[in-house]
Amino acid sequence: MIEVHQALPADSPVARELYHFRYRVFVQHAGWQLHCQQQLERDQFDTDVTVHLVSRAANGRIAGLLRLLPTTAPYMIEKLWADLLGPFPPPRSPKTWEVSRLGTDPELGPHERGQSVAELVAACLEYGLDHGIHQMLAVMSEDHARRVVMGMGWSYERCGPARLLGGVPVIALRLRLSEDALASVRLRTRQPHRLCPEASSMRAQPAHAQPA
Repeated sequence: MIEVHQALPADSPVARELYHFRYRVFVQHAGWQLHCQQQLERDQFDTDVTVHLVSRAANGRIAGLLRLLPTTAPYMIEKLWADLLGPFPPPRSPKTWEVSRLGTDPELGPHERGQSVAELVAACLEYGLDHGIHQMLAVMSEDHARRVVMGMGWSYERCGPARLLGGVPVIALRLRLSEDALASVRLRTRQPHRLCPEASSMRAQPAHAQPA
């Protein structure tokens, strides 16, 4: 089952676990140059409306996570990379969200990391459909988009031109949400069962392990 976390107090054990995981994945492992304190990767887009989807390994530690931001609040593409949308203005609608910070534990093996990504992608669709979201925006390299997004059965549209980000050409993607897209991802990733809690039962869940 995927955990859904929103409106966490910044100093809560769960929030610190999430932000420390992001620090390990994106700063220590991927080498992103981000301003961090106390080995916690948190930015101005982490607010009460931010949603994290979290998968866990068999030992209870975080295996992977992603972040969802409604475009009715400030979001990364709007504030940092609007040029990636080409001629289109950054959307601001409750039916359009942004997905970012998709990452898995680098200490896991390839199979476990792949399983975590598959669970998160399926859960992302489930969450979006539950909450009336029609499309999501994301920024990643086109190679990564082909392997991870399209490779799992979710088609995408390229929004505009590529640009260099950290020395890597990246693009903005538009991902349409539908029951057909969810069925395609479930079939491709062999996950027939629901992973995300029902919208009516979503609550922040306790951390299973403290950050290392």
